[in-house]
Amino acid sequence: MEVVAHQASVAGHDAPLLPPTSFVAPPSRVTVVAGDPGAGQRALALALGGRIPLATGSIALDNDVRDATRRRHVTLVDVPEVTAPEEGLPVLRVVADELGYAHAPSGRAQTERFLATHGAARHMREPFERLDNGIRVRVLMAAAAERADARVLVLANPDRRGGDPHDWWPVAEDLAGQGLTVVVQTTHATCRLLGIAVTFELGATP
Repeated sequence: MEVVAHQASVAGHDAPLLPPTSFVAPPSRVTVVAGDPGAGQRALALALGGRIPLATGSIALDNDVRDATRRRHVTLVDVPEVTAPEEGLPVLRVVADELGYAHAPSGRAQTERFLATHGAARHMREPFERLDNGIRVRVLMAAAAERADARVLVLANPDRRGGDPHDWWPVAEDLAGQGLTVVVQTTHATCRLLGIAVTFELGATP
């Protein structure tokens, strides 16, 4: 599904949480929206997921601007204070929960098999926050893609945990190659490290 944000903004108490922002994210592609981590990126993720009202503009999935459509088809991945896993929980528990949210098999055996498939079996008893960032993104995005109605994945600031962005970028590309629309919110510095030209920015309407 194609995502089109047109001058979408979200109001705050004293200033906009999300200044007017526009971008187009086609299916089977990774689209980057560059900007500083914080309230603006979180508000954009929530707006893309149909979870917060817009003050101006619109966000459409294949020309459908209904919030309910976005809530059904857009999955928010690792959004701070929204969908990011609670710290202190073991990897096995977090992944079982994520699979459960996706209505995928989430018993111990199925979860262990999922972790093995995604190269994380040896970490299953570790606190989730200690995972290498590349593995963290791979596991969370793969679990999100298990949702039957998922058409769009929004990955929020994976660079906030450091590491090499080349460790998680191929994960986003692989899922886009499976036909999903993938929107990645990241910093300008990460774009430079990845060698990606910045086309869309938080608070910009090209």
